[in-house]
Order: sequence, then structure tokens, then C-alpha cells
Amino acid sequence: MDRWNWIRRHLCLGTLLLTGAFVIAGALAGPALAHGNGGTHTGGGHNGGSGGSSTTGYDISWPQCGSTYPTGQAFGIVGVNGGLANDANSCLDSELSWAVASPGLTSPPQAPASLYINTADPGPTVSDWPSSNTTGYTNPYAPDCTSSVWSTGCAWVYGWDMGSYSFSVAALTATNKMTNVVANAPWWLDIETGNSWATSSTAGYTDLNIAAIQGFIAGLKDSGATGPIGVYSTGSQWNSITGLNSTSTGTYFGALPAWLAGARSLKQAKSNCAPTPSFTGQDPTLAQYFASGLDADLACT
Repeated sequence: MDRWNWIRRHLCLGTLLLTGAFVIAGALAGPALAHGNGGTHTGGGHNGGSGGSSTTGYDISWPQCGSTYPTGQAFGIVGVNGGLANDANSCLDSELSWAVASPGLTSPPQAPASLYINTADPGPTVSDWPSSNTTGYTNPYAPDCTSSVWSTGCAWVYGWDMGSYSFSVAALTATNKMTNVVANAPWWLDIETGNSWATSSTAGYTDLNIAAIQGFIAGLKDSGATGPIGVYSTGSQWNSITGLNSTSTGTYFGALPAWLAGARSLKQAKSNCAPTPSFTGQDPTLAQYFASGLDADLACT
């Protein structure tokens, strides 16, 4: 969701493990290398501020580290990653505290704090692409991942590893009073063409990307996420990556909540919130819009 497509240097992340309620695989099945770009979302603005409507929240992430966070928000959405799916937001703790302090909404219902993660399906050219299924869970795709190839089986394992890693980052970062927030909060997957995905030059590319996204969802759930998991995207980007639309998404993902990107004003966000099926086939949950240097988010009624 980072509007700046910065070229990130390769970062090596050690394996993160959780015990007890959280069973986490090592980050990306081994030392993680950054391998994609951010999307088109700023992850919030550089300045504090308030405004919009009584159903308006804001989303922030690594670009806001060291800046004043927005104020007066009805709810807050925080990016777990540092611009890439295998990177961590260095100020996640303070940003999560900011979000938890939000009042939330009862109508339409919106938790005080939600989290979002970066996603990708970069294929076996990256060193952290899996060569086997080390998730501890049955792969829904056959054949399973047994070598470092770009198959649906390996794409699912890759997504699982990344989703599990992101959950572990949030769970390890949260203070004790916020542990339940991480487990129970709504989670969102940032699905944008600015990230690394299989494209039409690769046979079966939409199936590969669908498998990876399903893996992200499974990795979050299997690691302890109990809240709803939805998608942040636009209809055109979602279709470009998955080949799916409002009538076909449910076949692969069931009832998938939608957070709509792309509005440049509150008026446009309200239009995007119209109670008609979004690209996932569900009525929109949130509509993002740009407001005075901030990424504001309207809770759809």
C-alpha cells in the first residue's frame, strides 16, 4: 500500500518463532530476501490531522515512522510490513498503540484497530522461494511443493510462509495488552500490481497468484488470526492479478471482504461505498480516499 515504489535493498531476517497459542514457521522458510516493490498506497500521510466524517479512519505504516500520526480517527489500520511482504515495519508497536486508542464504530461495525500486510508471488528466482512444504499443514494443491519450481503447490507454501511471518511480526511486537488485538483484529491483504506477481508471460499465472493469496490467508489463520481477512485492491488490479471478478471470486475465496482503493476525495469514497457488489462479490467494507496528505478510510454503511 505504499504509494512510493521505492527500490528496497535486500534485507536478511532471522527466523521468528512463537510458542503456545502461536505456531509460526520461519520467515519465508529461511533467511528472507526482499524482492518486490511497494504498491500505490501511501500507508497514511506525513502529518497529523483529523477531518472527514464520523465514520472515517486512517491507515498508516512504515512511511510514517518518526512522524506525527493522524488524530481524531474513528479507527486505525496499521501496516505490519516495511513495504515488502518479508520485511517488518520498524515502528509497528507505536502505530498499533495509536490504532488501539481509536474508539471504533458500532454502526457500521468497525474494530478500533486493524492490520494489513503486503503480498506477492515472485516465483523461484528469489532465494527464499520454498522447495518443500514445511508448514506442517496439508497443501490443498497437488502435487505438493517438492522442489523450487513455480507451481501452485509452491506458490501456496510461499503465501503461507509469508502470512505466518507477518502474523509473527505483529504478535511479537504487540505488548501483552495488545496480544488479543492481533489475534482478533480484522486483517487485510494488500493486493496490487506494483508488487511482484506472476504475469501473462508465465503459463497459468492467475492460478499461481490465486494459490499464493490463498496461502497468505491460510498462513494468517493457522498462526492465530481469528478475525475477518479481506483484500485491499481495485477491481482492475484484482482482475489483472487473479483473473477474477465480482461473480467468480467467491468460488475461490468464499465471502471475501473488500477495502476499495482509488478514491481521491470523500465524495468518491462515498460513491465507492455504494451497496453494490465489489470486485470480491461482497458489498464494500471500507473505501480509501486521499485527504490532505493522509490516507483516510470511510467505513461503508
